[in-house]
Amino acid sequence: MKIKNLIYYSVGITLVAASMVTHAADRKIETAPPEFLKMSNPNDVDDVDKKIMKNAKKLYKMKCKKCHGSDGDGKGSAADDMEVKPTAFNKPGYLKTRKDGQLFWILKKGSKGSEMEGFGPGTDANLSDEEMWGIITYMRSEFTK
Repeated sequence: MKIKNLIYYSVGITLVAASMVTHAADRKIETAPPEFLKMSNPNDVDDVDKKIMKNAKKLYKMKCKKCHGSDGDGKGSAADDMEVKPTAFNKPGYLKTRKDGQLFWILKKGSKGSEMEGFGPGTDANLSDEEMWGIITYMRSEFTK
């Protein structure tokens, strides 16, 4: 009887774990509201002030690198412990197919169903709009291939 219960218990744990992995893999990123989708980055990626880029790089390393990685590959030091793996920004075409406003909204508000918290004003990170646009500029400059 004990072996039978152990088998049922093991099967149950396996099914729960499998459903968690499937849920994470099937996750769809929510679309930003229309007012955000209309937004454009005020920084020109090809002609951005060096001071803005230096600050943005520093902010990325402080706030984003732990999950998204130094190379934007989604393999930061904290990524292994996450159920929903961080986005790989360096995936070919990924950033090219994302609107500035979508990226800004996620950075500002976070992403439901993941560990991505908002970084905008009033959050623990409390980044300004200017700082968040700088991070997006940095990401597009460094990870768009």
